[in-house]
Amino acid sequence: MSPQTSSKVIQLLFLGSGTSGGIPSVPCLVKQNKTCGVCLSSMTEEGKKNKRRNTSLLVKIQTPEGVVKNVLIDCGKTFYESTIDLFPKHGIQSIDAVILTHGHADAILGLDDLRPWTEGREDTLIVNLNLETFNVVKTTFPYIVDPLKSTGGGQIPKLKFNVFDNLDQINIFGIDFTPLLVEHGIKESGMPYHALGFKFDRISYISDCSLIPEETRQIIKGSEYFIVDSLRWTSHLSHYSFYQALDEILIHSPKLSLLTDFCHNIDHFQVVNELESWQKKHNLRVMPAFDGLLVKIENEEYTLME
Repeated sequence: MSPQTSSKVIQLLFLGSGTSGGIPSVPCLVKQNKTCGVCLSSMTEEGKKNKRRNTSLLVKIQTPEGVVKNVLIDCGKTFYESTIDLFPKHGIQSIDAVILTHGHADAILGLDDLRPWTEGREDTLIVNLNLETFNVVKTTFPYIVDPLKSTGGGQIPKLKFNVFDNLDQINIFGIDFTPLLVEHGIKESGMPYHALGFKFDRISYISDCSLIPEETRQIIKGSEYFIVDSLRWTSHLSHYSFYQALDEILIHSPKLSLLTDFCHNIDHFQVVNELESWQKKHNLRVMPAFDGLLVKIENEEYTLME
């Protein structure tokens, strides 16, 4: 067997597959007229795939030397809880780089919880983000960006911020991450709010989008794995609906597509049923992601594990 000559992505671990509020929504659990089947089922063993934390992905990269590195895409409000459930189970002992897609709470508010992951490091943990997101982080966590603003008496995460242009390609442990610029709703000014997805090693990942421009579609072209926003059944101002996501998948026809960023209007098992006939008709593999889904990639094959 010839030695590996370049870095490759070997695993994708979904730390979260839900929208900002997470699922279950506590009001759905406590109100007298309990009508939200998704939130109620998420509290049962049978319905646990409906329990969703903020959308986030851990990308495992293997270098030519055989070293494994973990790259975290987004670090939202539920990051800490995700690590409790999933890191011991999968033997994750380090976070080696971070990428942020945008500056919303469900993508950045867990940054302070990176503190224990930077303790004892000889270097700082690099967080890759664009300027718009950096400006939000700088306002939200001034003491992380500038340790001189810390009030003392406690540790802070040792982070270094790599601010890149939306047209820049970032190389992380030998893998090129190409930004995928998408629209994610509308600003108060009426102009589009932009978020980023990323294409890396035959994989395109877009967690939050309401529109994918044609220029971005050209970058996605040729992806074998496609992960895309699918908030709810009906249209939404800042997210793809289930059917918009399917239309997007038809444009690219990847080997495997995974839907993510669901709200509590979407039932995991109903999605599986809805996709059954659609997959047969179009001869494409599509399934809903869920918290804890592990995708193992080896050569041209993939394996899905829970």
